[in-house]
Formats: sequence, C-alpha cells, structure tokens
Amino acid sequence: MKIALLEEDNYTADLLRGWLAAAGHDAAVYHSAQLLQREMAHDTCDLLIVGGGARDGNARDGAQVIRYVRDQSTAPVPIMRLSLTSNESDIVAALKAGADDCMVKPLRRLEFLARVDALTRRVTRTPTPIETLSFGDLNVDLQNRVILRKGQRVALTPKSYDLAVFLFSNLGQLLSRTYLMERIWGRGSSSSTRTLDTHISRLRSDLGLTSENGWALQSVYQHGYRLEQISSQPAFIRHVAGDEHPVC
Repeated sequence: MKIALLEEDNYTADLLRGWLAAAGHDAAVYHSAQLLQREMAHDTCDLLIVGGGARDGNARDGAQVIRYVRDQSTAPVPIMRLSLTSNESDIVAALKAGADDCMVKPLRRLEFLARVDALTRRVTRTPTPIETLSFGDLNVDLQNRVILRKGQRVALTPKSYDLAVFLFSNLGQLLSRTYLMERIWGRGSSSSTRTLDTHISRLRSDLGLTSENGWALQSVYQHGYRLEQISSQPAFIRHVAGDEHPVC
C-alpha cells in the first residue's frame, strides 16, 4: 500500500517507515502539516497516519489536519492518529475529526501493523464475490477480463482493461496520475504519464465514455482523472449468486 505518514521526529519516522516497508508497504514521510496538505491536494494514498508534525503533535492541531483531509478528499482514505498521550479528550478529538483509529505512543510493532491492516481491510473489503459489473450498455466480465459494449466485446490491451476496471471501481473519485500509474503500471515503472493519457484517450473512445453516452471522464488540471456517470440510468453489480443490486 501507499501510505502517507505525518511525523516530524526523524527517529520515529524512520522507525515506522522501516516497519511498514518490512510489511510490504511504501510510506512517504512528511515532516510538517503544510507539506502533507500540499501533497494531498494533488496525490492519493491508501492510508494516512497522523503523528507528530501538526505543531508538535498536539491533539487540537492533529484534529485540524484530519479534518482538512476529510474535507478535501473524495476517496474514503482511512486515517490513523498517533497520540502522545492517553487522555480521553485527545482521543475523542481525533475520532470526532474523522480518524478511524487512534494509538498512543510508544507504539508496539505487531499491534501497529495489525491495526494498519485492519484499517485498510475495512475500506477495501468486498462483502460478496463479484463476477460482473454493469453500467448501462457496458458490461465488465471480471472473471474473463472482458468488457462488452452493447453486447460486443471491446478489444483492449491488458493495461487498458486494468485501468478501466480501476476507474469503474472508483466512480466519482478524483485519482491522481501518480496513484493511477502505480496501481496499473507498478511502482518504479519506466512508463511516463503520457502513457496514462494515451490509455485514457483510448478508453474514452473505445468504451464511449462521453457526455452523449452519460459519462464524464474528466482530466483535472495538476491532479489526475475522475470518471463519473452522469446519466440517470443506475449501475448494477451482478453477484455470483445472480442477484442484482444498484450501486449508484
């Protein structure tokens, strides 16, 4: 996972980054709330950890950082608050501001990593297996990695298919270019953002993701892309059991 960590203390930041790296996560460290907020304005993460860095990590300013992220983010980013004290009022302030969990320093490695995993499962958990996504005249066969438009199979490259499914799975959410590149092409890929732009353009054409068809695949300046369904026709998910439930 891509994790954003607000922590001004170098020792603590290096320690937590090492723990997360050993568990297979990538943590980007920010030593001040200003730097974090600037980055969150045009990038996306899978988890935010708010430790010290919000004016020495006091409860009030930590809550302000959490509230800012909740107000600005369009995606349900899980947030963990790391508190310097076990005062009930500090913990309550963090939770009321929008934190999903709160831990008191000093941290214990195994408990910390277990809580990180629990937070991300809570957000990404799928309640039942899904075999097909349906959006008007578009049907996504997840098992066979096929997308049908008006019943006809659309010829897509593997990366174009992966990108389309990720956009459909995050309808209405603003996704940064960096986040999309890492999710689809992998961290450290030599592909450029121009590759992403080319794939987006082809998907818009091949899948008919235009206003005439009830879609808006928008490029947001200095950020990334957002896919929205603007027609009144509801989208459906067909579960393995065969039931259909509207998702929007």
